[in-house]
Amino acid sequence: MRLCNIVRQGGKRGQCGAAASFDQVPAGQNCVTTGSWCAREQDSARQSRARLRSALRAHARRTRPELTARVLPRFLLACLVWLAWPAWAQPDAVRLSQTEARQPLGLFLELLEDPEGRLTLDDVLSRPDADWRPNTTEVLNFSFSTSTWWVRGRVVNDTEGPTTRVLEAASALQDELDLHLLREGRPVRSWHTGDRRALDSRDLVYRYPVFALTLAPGETVGFIARLGSHDGLHEAVPFVLRTQRSFLDHVQRETMVFGAYYGGLLALLLYNLLLSAITRDRVFLLYAIYLGTYLLWNVTFLGYGQQHLWPDHPDFNNQILALSIPAIFIALAVFSCNYLQTRQQARRWHRAIVALAALSGLAVLPALLDHYALSILMVLPAGGALLLVQLAAALHLAVRGYRPARFYVLAWTALALGALATFLKVFGVLPSNVWTEYSLNIGSAIEFILLALALADKMNTLKAEKLAVQRQAAVELERQVAQRTHELAAANERLQQASITDELTGLYNRRYFNLIATRELNRCRREGRPLAMAMLDVDRFKAYNDRYGHSQGDQALAALARAMDSQVNRATDYLFRLGGEEFAVLLIGVGHDEARQHVERVRRAVSDLQLLHDGSERGVVTMSAGLVWRETLSDPSADQLYVLADEALYRAKAAGRDRLSE
Repeated sequence: MRLCNIVRQGGKRGQCGAAASFDQVPAGQNCVTTGSWCAREQDSARQSRARLRSALRAHARRTRPELTARVLPRFLLACLVWLAWPAWAQPDAVRLSQTEARQPLGLFLELLEDPEGRLTLDDVLSRPDADWRPNTTEVLNFSFSTSTWWVRGRVVNDTEGPTTRVLEAASALQDELDLHLLREGRPVRSWHTGDRRALDSRDLVYRYPVFALTLAPGETVGFIARLGSHDGLHEAVPFVLRTQRSFLDHVQRETMVFGAYYGGLLALLLYNLLLSAITRDRVFLLYAIYLGTYLLWNVTFLGYGQQHLWPDHPDFNNQILALSIPAIFIALAVFSCNYLQTRQQARRWHRAIVALAALSGLAVLPALLDHYALSILMVLPAGGALLLVQLAAALHLAVRGYRPARFYVLAWTALALGALATFLKVFGVLPSNVWTEYSLNIGSAIEFILLALALADKMNTLKAEKLAVQRQAAVELERQVAQRTHELAAANERLQQASITDELTGLYNRRYFNLIATRELNRCRREGRPLAMAMLDVDRFKAYNDRYGHSQGDQALAALARAMDSQVNRATDYLFRLGGEEFAVLLIGVGHDEARQHVERVRRAVSDLQLLHDGSERGVVTMSAGLVWRETLSDPSADQLYVLADEALYRAKAAGRDRLSE
């Protein structure tokens, strides 16, 4: 059949050709001449295409019902099989030849939910396989659920010899855990343990339940575990199968790591208690209280409390756990408010912190009534909000330039991330693994280190502020000196005087004593003049500070210094404050009796003040003195004279105080 070709590009305009050959149309013949022939060919082609389309549509209408009836059911059946496959498929048994030293069993387990908690082992064994569903996570985590859960699995010893493996239910807080060992489908041994039961219910005493499974060559052993809760809170339970060597290595590693962890926390706690006693700063005491509550909770949470401290008191173990969590948040809030000074620096944030701490404290009530799950459900949201509010308050203060808040933000960010991961794990949002299981320990370790640095920085800041105040006082003194005198020599002399003067009492200081004692001793040796040195010490002044406070003690020292200075009038006599409550008198060119009378007047001037002192034998502040007098000074040095005077002072103390000894 011939079809008319369209005019080709590049050919002669107005010509046409045929699909078969161009020789059937005379060369150069115009399409106008053969127009009727081309039109007929085009009409014929269009009619052929229309008939073909009509035939295809008719065939499709005839075959569509048959195709639909045959293919659609098969497609739907395939979809149903694909969707139902996880429910039908049973997990493979654990084959020991294909396992590692530590083998998680989560994906090899099947689950059966018992909403009423009434099923017995016989009931569970009689249930068809269709009632069980495969577990799809490596760690069992039922979180808040009032159901009882049954778990089953199989272990095949396809090795050449007998073997013993350790089955771990690696949670110290699962309330009830009943494990039944099956051989040939029949129970041969059962264990009944959990943190609501005494520790002696376990064959292997460890912080969480472990079971020894012995398998002969080629033997298949099954196990069924019942997981029950006291009042609706299930802990995440990783089931793990280990070799004996792997379990021993794991125990040794955990013992070393947690021993170092708890040892570090305890050392930090005692160190802060010591700092609190020395500095009288509440922030160290509050930090120590927070550390103590956290340490108590963590020891209980990880099972070390039940293992080592109260193995026969499971109810007490759960009570401590529920009470220690609100205690942590309350102690944390009090410490944070004190450290950040939120009452003065950020009052609105302070009120929010106090409110959330009080809300966390309400969780103590259900804990006291043995409603463990309700207590946890109350305290976790309030505690999480408390962490966020404290971080927000610290960020607010850090942005304003408050230096301690910057350390606080770093420290509590680490703890907040660890706590948040723990909360999300409990509520089933995050999977349970080694990072989420110990995220709070990791975060707290970082937090404790950073907070220790923060407290050290705060101490340095306080010292710097104190030094700045002292420097400011020195600058002010210099300014006042500059205002009172117009001569540079007088100003320099006053500055020199300040460098050799005790700031509190106005007396000469220890530095000037070392200079003057050596200088005057050498001069007396050259001139052959006698010299007397006396050491004086306030009696029971430590008790005075403890009773009346350091501020009152400083005022007393200043008053004593003025009284003694009034008795030292000669230009060749010197009165020094050597440090604390210790003073020295240096007398040049006086006889023995005169020196003794002079020192006695100085000592009596103190007791004449009649400063009340309940801790003294006399009821008032008194002073003891030791005197050394030398007519010739050929041998002793200034240091030797100091030692002799100090020994005489000790003799005066030993003789009953408030006296002069030589």
